[in-house]
Amino acid sequence: MSHRIVAHVHPSGDADGVTIVPTGETTAARLAAILTPLLGSPLRRELGALRVNGAPLARLASLDPPELELLWTPEAHAIAGNRVRAQAALPRMRDTLARLREDGAELARRMLADVEGLDVLDEHQLVNVAAMASPDCFGLCVFDEQGTGKTVTVLHAFDALVERNLADVIVILAPKSMLAEWRRDFERFHGDLYRIAIVAGNPRARLEALSSEADVYIVGFETAVALEAELVRLVRRSNGRAVLVVDESYFVKNRSARRSTTARRIREWCERAYVLCGTPAPNAPHDLVAQATLVDFGLAYAHLDIPDDRDAARPVVRAALAERGVYVRNLKQDVLPDLPGRRFTRTLVEFEELQARLYEAARSELVHDLQAIDDPRFARELRSFLARRSALLQIASNPVGVAPEYDRVPGKLRALDELLGDALGRDEKVVVWSFYTASVDAICARYAHYGLVRYDGTITSVEARRDAVRRFQEDDETMLFVGNPAAAGAGLTLHRARLAVYESLSNQAAHYLQSLDRIHRRGQERPVDYLFLLCRGSLEPHEFERLQAKQAAAHDLLGDQIELPVTREGLLAELLASDDLTAVA
Repeated sequence: MSHRIVAHVHPSGDADGVTIVPTGETTAARLAAILTPLLGSPLRRELGALRVNGAPLARLASLDPPELELLWTPEAHAIAGNRVRAQAALPRMRDTLARLREDGAELARRMLADVEGLDVLDEHQLVNVAAMASPDCFGLCVFDEQGTGKTVTVLHAFDALVERNLADVIVILAPKSMLAEWRRDFERFHGDLYRIAIVAGNPRARLEALSSEADVYIVGFETAVALEAELVRLVRRSNGRAVLVVDESYFVKNRSARRSTTARRIREWCERAYVLCGTPAPNAPHDLVAQATLVDFGLAYAHLDIPDDRDAARPVVRAALAERGVYVRNLKQDVLPDLPGRRFTRTLVEFEELQARLYEAARSELVHDLQAIDDPRFARELRSFLARRSALLQIASNPVGVAPEYDRVPGKLRALDELLGDALGRDEKVVVWSFYTASVDAICARYAHYGLVRYDGTITSVEARRDAVRRFQEDDETMLFVGNPAAAGAGLTLHRARLAVYESLSNQAAHYLQSLDRIHRRGQERPVDYLFLLCRGSLEPHEFERLQAKQAAAHDLLGDQIELPVTREGLLAELLASDDLTAVA
């Protein structure tokens, strides 16, 4: 080179690494020609600058070619430093996890010999704490199945870090429904040892909570987005002694979503990050990548070409997780062997007469329109067609949501009359799940006399939501919990009931999978029954099979050895398929 190239390094504006800006007469192309072979990956160009993301950023920090001088801002240097430490620690952390998987609680006890108060933990929780509090741990994906006690693991891991003088502050990002539960559990296990602030309420209350000099900050995802700058300042003041926890991390599975970028920006200034989720990839293997990257800065997936096709992506994502991921995964069947079993029953319900006519009219019109257009137009109008498909499912639940003039009793309410009368007549508490607000309205109005609590998007107060759970769990007169799985599916404990009835299904596999474990979790002493009401001749049986297929794919991605529930239709399909093969032979 004829002269030395100087470039300024700044943090990227979208929480993805750093941007390198050449100075003087140097062009981005010339800078890329030097950096690309050194970093081992192509660089993204933006407005005359280069952007470096993920694992290459760690290598960038250690580069010193004679013809290049990089001028780092303090912020960019700190961001790169986190990645350098993670890259150096990754082999040791992977080795620690391998030894803990092999030797289990015996090794964990030796690793935690200096920490008190761990006798309340199960063996798998003890192993998790040992991994999370390891000096080499820059973060961990805690993918333990729902109901195995992930929250308790975090509480004791943070306590161990504080006791070892490795952390001062913990910031917990969680669904709105879980804010009060986190505070309750901290107080349950640690009393008043830590100052706790729930960052919620009106803007003034939120800012007061953030300035309260607490040790534990519990923040909802949407609040975190609104107060991102304040949260970043908070963790930066900790000088590397902050811990970030993302509860139910499937909320940040979409890398481009605002709450995902907010979580990544906060993570840049935290020495450790833990993501907690029992269902990290309910829809696609790509969902898992963003969650793992939040922990390890892209060390597991940065250089991979992950196919867009879900089936093709699954083995790629699974192999990288196994070979380079930092995660734990415990299933209830393995760590809670005394937990009672569960049974799945599908009941086909007949449409009410007018309901059937409304459904058939909407279905026929949709079929006609689909047959009348070509693929390009279908692609342009996809959102509209999916909305019309969703309307069919809502009619199967209760037509009133799409046909306000409907004044009959739909088929599922008639089925619920009998089901609830029988169960509540035996003093059995029942959880009823419904996805549609209009359906929840109708259920609550029809069965209010049973002593009912409601938990869905219409209940916005944290205190009201917490009180609904408390009443159902503790009050013998409150016999019915009516919830939307999108609002109440995560984190809640409803094991006073052993029966859950699904009046309608969520369109998100994560909501469905999370809702299953509200009654089947630690503390449940009786076998659990799930009853699915599906309208005969509707899309609902297909929707249920789709959710079951996603559940199977999610287990396969994580390498779970688990027996999924057998359905009558599934078994019948297998037998008919084998009969076809015999006929061909």
